Amino acid sequence: WAAKQRNLFWKDDLSLWSDVVKKSPFKARPHNNLAVAYNEKDLMEQAIAEAVIALRLRQNYASPFISLGNAYFKKGAFDMAIMSFKKALSIKSDYPDAYFSMGLTYAKKNDMDPAIEAFKKAIELRPYDVTARVNLAAAYGSKGLTDTAIAELRQAMTIKPDSPDIHYNLGVAFEGKGLLFNALSEYKTVLLLSPDDREALDKYHEIRKKLKMSL
Repeated sequence: WAAKQRNLFWKDDLSLWSDVVKKSPFKARPHNNLAVAYNEKDLMEQAIAEAVIALRLRQNYASPFISLGNAYFKKGAFDMAIMSFKKALSIKSDYPDAYFSMGLTYAKKNDMDPAIEAFKKAIELRPYDVTARVNLAAAYGSKGLTDTAIAELRQAMTIKPDSPDIHYNLGVAFEGKGLLFNALSEYKTVLLLSPDDREALDKYHEIRKKLKMSL
């Protein structure tokens, strides 16, 4: 019964880690986990404050730098975010989350070469990370390397064939190459997997219209 009451109290991670921090204020990990929870709620200032506390309590702790970087990313302070991710990697060089988040930040800055390198490093450390592969493919596509993007997405599909994101991005890549029937097939697959995907639905109808006009 007591455990049940605790579960009712912990409505979400923010409630849980706020409670833990109150009971263990001098432990770094709860403060960082609270920072993560704040980031998930888009409460960036609070996330930064908790990450800083975690770093004060425990030096050479990589995870709070990820929390700091993610908060700065959400605030649009991309250079500060990259500095934070690099600091995390200076402590823990094999940290795939740091490389992945750094890749997202470089991509947001439209700086695709370092984004690609960061995503590739994240995949090297965590080969089954489909999200990193999809973002790597998107970065290749942004540079006009469509065939390379398609190859990366096909590799991702061997890991997770039922991912709507993979099929959607394949549709975009095929559309960019003018392979409209291939694109249509991919958007149709997205709608089978995720019927409420409005973007895929719009793309599907758009391609069908183009194909009818070309006949």
